[in-house]
Amino acid sequence: MNLSKRIGASVVAMALVGSALAGAAPAFAANKSELVIGALLDVKSWDPSQADIGHMAPFYQAAYDNLILRTPDGKYKPNLATSWKLNADNTVMTLELRSGVKFTDGTVFDAAAAKANLDNFIKGNGPQAGTLAGASVAVVDSNSITITLKDPNPELAYYLSTTDSYMASPKALGTAGLKTSPVGSGPYIIDPSSSAGSQEVFVANPNYWDKSKIKFKKVTFKVMADTTARLNALLSGQIDATLLDTKTSPTAKGRGFTQYLNNVDWQGLLMFDRAGKINVNLKNVKVRQAIAYAINRAALLKAMQDGQGEITNQPFAKSSPAYDVALDKSYPFDLKKAKALLTEGNASGGFDLTMPGWPDPTMNAIVGDQLKAIGINVTWVQTPAADYRNALKTGKYAAGIFQLFQGTPWVAINQLATPNGSWNILHSTDPVIDKALASLKDDASDKNLNAQAKVINKFLTQNAWYIPFYRVPQLFFTGKRVKTANQAQNAVPYLYSYAPTGK
Repeated sequence: MNLSKRIGASVVAMALVGSALAGAAPAFAANKSELVIGALLDVKSWDPSQADIGHMAPFYQAAYDNLILRTPDGKYKPNLATSWKLNADNTVMTLELRSGVKFTDGTVFDAAAAKANLDNFIKGNGPQAGTLAGASVAVVDSNSITITLKDPNPELAYYLSTTDSYMASPKALGTAGLKTSPVGSGPYIIDPSSSAGSQEVFVANPNYWDKSKIKFKKVTFKVMADTTARLNALLSGQIDATLLDTKTSPTAKGRGFTQYLNNVDWQGLLMFDRAGKINVNLKNVKVRQAIAYAINRAALLKAMQDGQGEITNQPFAKSSPAYDVALDKSYPFDLKKAKALLTEGNASGGFDLTMPGWPDPTMNAIVGDQLKAIGINVTWVQTPAADYRNALKTGKYAAGIFQLFQGTPWVAINQLATPNGSWNILHSTDPVIDKALASLKDDASDKNLNAQAKVINKFLTQNAWYIPFYRVPQLFFTGKRVKTANQAQNAVPYLYSYAPTGK
């Protein structure tokens, strides 16, 4: 890996940005009622059952309402549901629904519509479908429903405020047209000028029931995978807000743009194939541990994040009750130890490992070199950035690099450890985790939840189901025309948080 070439290329790229903009005043759009967001990815389908968290949330929030609204600090407010109550054992939630709401095709929102959407999500194959696996929905009356869960879930409100309850017109559910054009009751309506993969354009819904959520007459998501391109667009006033990185953020800060720092994610290797079905070597825990010891996290952090971030060995957040400072010392960089573990794991001399190529080739080069040092030869399958997440979700890869948000204990457990967890792609199980989950079925109190989360965090770390490298600083920026707020446990602000500054 020739780091001097990479650094030189970055300097050249930044010089080009600077020369292109030198002496030019930002050409901010005259229409202060328009919000333009520079997005990393576009949605693959507008069917709400395919909704995802993170960068996808603002897109769906433009067109659709959730039953429950989540505020920037992670608290919950009424939305299409005016009230909700979870029973004592966290298996049944009753929701009272708002009346007088219509979808953009004129269909009335009621309990039957809510049930149809929840059923659509439960039966769907979306990236978060497992969060309501086995649930059933019943209509109590025209304005109330119950959701009965297969297993207790004390944080059901979280899922109903994120991916699980985006409400589309029942008439559109199951149609081919819904995949390409949303039909919701949300604050904005998709505009014909939208172009999938390039930009998604929305205009204010004149009949929306909550006028306070409509801060702009028009919202545009410009899809720009390249970070330098997003910086360029931000500096020139083509976009109002976007996510940058440690290499591009100093330029934005220097030009007076507002930074929103949010340490949400960890980045690392997800070792999906703990049963050895795709790559038999990964079945042995000592082989997975060898990989963890072979990663030089400090070198990676310096190369990828300019040293900004926090090295970690565990997938749970520092703010989580499950966090254990001792676990962050589990895998110091040690090639000798790594090679010895490979031998003990019947993989002496190494093996071949195929993974999808992370969108930044620098990451692939460094990780590939570090694993090659212990005899593991990585083949990177070229994968477009827009398809990377879905490539991991197919279940065809034994492992892959990814970046995951650090949720609250229950959300993190359901993301990482449950058999149908959104990132437990190959549905791994283990008696230790089974015992912890069984305990939570009997007692989902905060005290027991925190205790079992500690057990699970320790197991995941020691058994290298996940091999975190570091916690990533999310560096979001806005221009002078708009302001926003960081969203708890989300990589980018929610759409509701944006507002014009009047400048």
